Amino acid sequence: MYKNCKGFTFFELLISLSVWSGVIVMIIAHWTIIMIERENKKAETIANQILYEVMMNGQIGNETVVVRGTHTFSLFMRSNEQCVRWEDRLKRTKERCESLGQ
Repeated sequence: MYKNCKGFTFFELLISLSVWSGVIVMIIAHWTIIMIERENKKAETIANQILYEVMMNGQIGNETVVVRGTHTFSLFMRSNEQCVRWEDRLKRTKERCESLGQ
């Protein structure tokens, strides 16, 4: 700020607005990533719960489709494992398998 001047110059105003704009854009970008990963974690928790229920109830069979909320899970057998497969919010296919332990 210049000597004996009161207030901000136009240049200082532009600099401060661009800094604040950059900070806000970064916060919004990170916030959306956090929200997407939170949804992915919820889907993973539901998949683990479905797999646990199937393993405890002994429902071993061919491929089965389970819908919980907005997520679709596919249960299937692979060699000596019971597996569940789903697609997350980023369209990545995830899979979790547990050994039957017989």
